[in-house]
Amino acid sequence: MQIEKIQFDDIRYNPEIGAFETLVRVHDGGQGYSYPVRVAAPLHAEYGLIARGLSEAARRAHRRGNPMLRLAHAAPTPQTDTTVQASNSLLDRLFGARAA
Repeated sequence: MQIEKIQFDDIRYNPEIGAFETLVRVHDGGQGYSYPVRVAAPLHAEYGLIARGLSEAARRAHRRGNPMLRLAHAAPTPQTDTTVQASNSLLDRLFGARAA
């Protein structure tokens, strides 16, 4: 497994358990996966410490591959070229190449 990129959603502090939580997206082999992660830290902890803890928690979850916590995102579908259809007016499509 080669993790290409890790992205965080909005990071929230949960005072009930004293931890920062977020949903982390891991991009691996052209596929995207999401994991809910948390790191216990005080509210005034440095952002670098929090980000490192959340990244490590996401890496561990991804390596374990727990299917109950893994949300796999569908691969993006290729877009079709609609510029040719959009350039033809309705009258051109109805009457073809006839001169008006």
